[in-house]
Amino acid sequence: MSPRADLERMIDEILRPLLEADGGGIELVSFDGEELVLTLTGAFRGDPGAPYVQHRIVRPAVRKALGRDVKIRYAVAREERVSPARS
Repeated sequence: MSPRADLERMIDEILRPLLEADGGGIELVSFDGEELVLTLTGAFRGDPGAPYVQHRIVRPAVRKALGRDVKIRYAVAREERVSPARS
């Protein structure tokens, strides 16, 4: 399995369900082998607790999935839009 596939599997099976249970989400934006770009969404988008999630949950999970450290950068999630109600 490729490193990207290992990351995607770990995100799908571990991080996404964990964060969704708390009203948040996570998306893999890109991975070039050295730098991983992720976006936190939902309840974690701009939340003061996001750094805790990044350093205590995401970083160790990524390290375990890849077997090494990589640079992790967080992209700002686009605004979540709500469609206007139709009359």
